[in-house]
Amino acid sequence: MKILVNASTIVVGGGIQNTFSFVREALNDDAGHEWHLALSESVASELQREFPEAAAKARIFANATTPARNRAARCRLQAIEAEIQPDCVFTYNGPAYVKFRAPHLLGFATPWVTHPSWLAYRTLSFPIEWIKTALASKYKAHWFRFADSWVTETNVSKSGLARRLGLDANQVFVVSNSCGPYYFAQQCERPFPRPGGVLRLLCFAAAYPHKRLELLPLVAQKLDLLCPGLNFEFVVTLPEDSPTLLAIRKNAAALGVSSRIKNEGRIGVTDGPQLYQSCDVCFMPTVLETFSATYPEAMAMGLPIVTSDVQFASDVCQDAALYFEANDAAAAAECIRRLITDEATWRGLIAKGKTVLSGLPTARQKYDAYMRILYDMVDCQSTAQPAASRA
Repeated sequence: MKILVNASTIVVGGGIQNTFSFVREALNDDAGHEWHLALSESVASELQREFPEAAAKARIFANATTPARNRAARCRLQAIEAEIQPDCVFTYNGPAYVKFRAPHLLGFATPWVTHPSWLAYRTLSFPIEWIKTALASKYKAHWFRFADSWVTETNVSKSGLARRLGLDANQVFVVSNSCGPYYFAQQCERPFPRPGGVLRLLCFAAAYPHKRLELLPLVAQKLDLLCPGLNFEFVVTLPEDSPTLLAIRKNAAALGVSSRIKNEGRIGVTDGPQLYQSCDVCFMPTVLETFSATYPEAMAMGLPIVTSDVQFASDVCQDAALYFEANDAAAAAECIRRLITDEATWRGLIAKGKTVLSGLPTARQKYDAYMRILYDMVDCQSTAQPAASRA
């Protein structure tokens, strides 16, 4: 089968790792498929590390001029399809912003479209950011309709996508997210922290407002008050010129906790496990996700998880995390204090995380699930009229 993998709009966040994981399995598959790759610069740079020949053959779209932002890029993407004449197209994380002629499987991981919450909107400035986000979500929802089948990471997203966009739920599939093969291969457990060391709390996230990274200085201040003498730092993974990082540092300076913020910069996919191994706790103050890979990554690397008490987090983590009320810095600091003063809780969370992880798919299992959907979609399209979305 000739397959065009479209990841031309994925420039930041967990989508880069998830796409790389799929492409890695595809290139290692000996089933004889013919793969063609349309990738953003961010995804291509990750592919270059392990598959330089495939990266050299990929059609690369500049991050600043992806099809999401540029009409010429959309025309180019359609021209690539016309040149290749694939049997199907798989857009890993949509929307694609084009109408493909071939049967099109569209991946979905955009919670603002299916289940935005009051908590999430409160992270945005009113009214400008509210209006911009609402309009962007409506625009994306329009483009999400142009596919033949859809795949998301949770049942909640599936039902929301079908309901809000009026899609046939039978054509919306669920393939659970997980962590990449590097994490499964390097599983370990973090030891209970002992006096004298530096407690490193990892906040592995891109600079989206709903990740709530701006809360970190206040949590640091509260933790300083709760645990005098504790040597700790919150570790973030942001570009040095990120406005979010600048805001965090400004607030940290105002609160007298500048030394508690450590930026490691952007972390490559293959370097992720090493970063987790250098930290002790996974701290996630996020208020909106579809399925964050950070949770299973932390479970694989044996870090206890402290996160917001919101439905999507408990759906994934179950009893393998300590939960605090979203946006409550004092409650977050108390959860951390409890964790680092109770070894039984620490070890229990790690053990429960391993149990949850064992129920999630490996990268190969995810790949096989995607391929079954593609096969079925192509078979159905070969015996039916072309879908209206490609008319």
